[in-house]
Amino acid sequence: MRSIPEFTIKKMTVFDGQSNMQGNRLLAAFDLSLNGMKVRGCLLTEKADGVVKAKGPIGKTHRGVDISVTFGDPAIARAVTHKAAVAYCTLTGREVADE
Repeated sequence: MRSIPEFTIKKMTVFDGQSNMQGNRLLAAFDLSLNGMKVRGCLLTEKADGVVKAKGPIGKTHRGVDISVTFGDPAIARAVTHKAAVAYCTLTGREVADE
């Protein structure tokens, strides 16, 4: 079993947005510190089935080219989602399902 590198959830901003047409909603944005990098603008979303998921930031360059950060390792994606969900629960008092 591989070990998950140390990481920290920082500066979480809670939005608790309204559901979109597919039933998904934005819960919070946060920064992630991982292996000497700081990734700003990560998102915690809740799908229509009630399960939350952490995602890396997305955007566009000054020339309009899409840019994004993704969690390519499923184990890291699950760990980030879990830690972000715990932080969200701590800040809001609302329990969410992270699997």
